Amino acid sequence: MSSKRFKIKSLSFQDAIDSLQQDVVEGLFAYPRSLPPKYFYDDVGSKLFDQICSTQDYYPTRTEADLLNQYSAEIIELVNPKICTELGAGSSTKTEILLAMLCANNDTFTYQSIDVCKEVLIDSANRLLKKYNNLYIESVAGEYIPSIQVAPKYTNKTLYLFIGSSIGNFSEQDSIELLSEVANKMDEADYLLIGMDRVKDHEILERAYNDSDGVTAKFNLNVLNVLNSKLGTNFSLDNFTHKAIYNEQQQQIEMYLISICDQEIDFPTLGKKMALEEGERILTEVSRKYTKPDICSLLKKSDLEEVAHFEPANKFFSLVLAQKTL
Repeated sequence: MSSKRFKIKSLSFQDAIDSLQQDVVEGLFAYPRSLPPKYFYDDVGSKLFDQICSTQDYYPTRTEADLLNQYSAEIIELVNPKICTELGAGSSTKTEILLAMLCANNDTFTYQSIDVCKEVLIDSANRLLKKYNNLYIESVAGEYIPSIQVAPKYTNKTLYLFIGSSIGNFSEQDSIELLSEVANKMDEADYLLIGMDRVKDHEILERAYNDSDGVTAKFNLNVLNVLNSKLGTNFSLDNFTHKAIYNEQQQQIEMYLISICDQEIDFPTLGKKMALEEGERILTEVSRKYTKPDICSLLKKSDLEEVAHFEPANKFFSLVLAQKTL
């Protein structure tokens, strides 16, 4: 990979460990127990998530990719970006639908990719740079808000991307904080394209997060490997099971790791131990689902306004193009 066409900036390792330890103390050692979903995405977890996206039961990726294939030309014509900045870039598989067109229509094109997993950003850059000779990539490995703040701001028109329905992993207040940070970074000519999963029958939702291939279970359990690796804990994956349920009142999927026995976990870096009883649950992910009024409300509270809305015939998913409220 040519260093002339690729740059990457990482938040310091110690900052990441401090953040993890704080999240463990505030989440795992509190009741009800929880962990933020950002810790799913080490190298193994990111690859497992890509496998989830290929399962028959997990409709969001398939549906969003279909929308991108159908409407990318229209979106690019409307936005005409010279820069693309993506939050939660991952392997950039769906993003490539847009990038292929953008590289074909520009002498050079710059892609800013932001993700918590540095290895995935490097792998993705390797693949894309070999394929598109006029593409330049600048990556930031870190959490969303700090990464947005340190990412270079260009004067050229920018299309910000937050696809994959990742916004659903945040509480409403955290969603507003994140999207407001993006809006603050945007100029009035810039756009944000955001993917949002819609409210639908609970059986369809629960099947998507309890896929019959068991890939989501492996993905969920892998977060314990992350804790073992980063904090020296002694979690045994055999002592837990995966379950996802739809909370209709909160309009959200809730994903849990459930202890199948009484057990004690050591946290040597914290000087703590955690006792788990059989049946005790750890909430590892919330995936909120939206109605159209929910989407408009969230954008408005984040100083954004809808410009265009793309959805399939079954209304399973929304791709929303928004601009900064003037």
